[in-house]
Amino acid sequence: MTTIKEDERRNFFRVNDEVYIEFKPISDEEYKAAPETLKNLDDNAFSLSADFATLNNSINPILNNIKQQHPEIGEFLDFINNKIDSLSQHVLYANSNHIEQKSIMANMSASGIQFETSQSFNIQQKMKIKLILLPEKIGILIYGRVIESRENTLSIEFEHLRPEDQELMIKHNLNKQMLEIRENKEND
Repeated sequence: MTTIKEDERRNFFRVNDEVYIEFKPISDEEYKAAPETLKNLDDNAFSLSADFATLNNSINPILNNIKQQHPEIGEFLDFINNKIDSLSQHVLYANSNHIEQKSIMANMSASGIQFETSQSFNIQQKMKIKLILLPEKIGILIYGRVIESRENTLSIEFEHLRPEDQELMIKHNLNKQMLEIRENKEND
């Protein structure tokens, strides 16, 4: 479980991105239990896609070696991996209401998120956030605090998330930033 320190907050890339998000205020007791909750996500259907994405990061170098030496076996393993990823996404959507919601634009990093909402909250309100990164459809469970609540805008600082989920967010944001740079170069 990762706790983000104040001096680390600005060390992460921020990107504007489309996400699905579900958020709710929680009690002090639930917030205090967040580290333990995050440790026990192994049987949680929502985080299954993040677990698979983390495994894929470990598997990909090995798979690339197999593809170079045995292209047909590598292609077969790719198909199997894609089938498993499809199943995890199905489980993710079957166990959340994100499919019924519209995606939103958010400004986010691996240490926080800002987005538009009609709801307002008190500063320091503890929050539970279910975030789905797109287009990968990776579900990440995060606990944080409201650091700014203005008319139609909410900013939440992440305080508790699994290290592997933080790594997935960093990788996602870097990929998003590289895509934007590539698109800008093509448009110039």
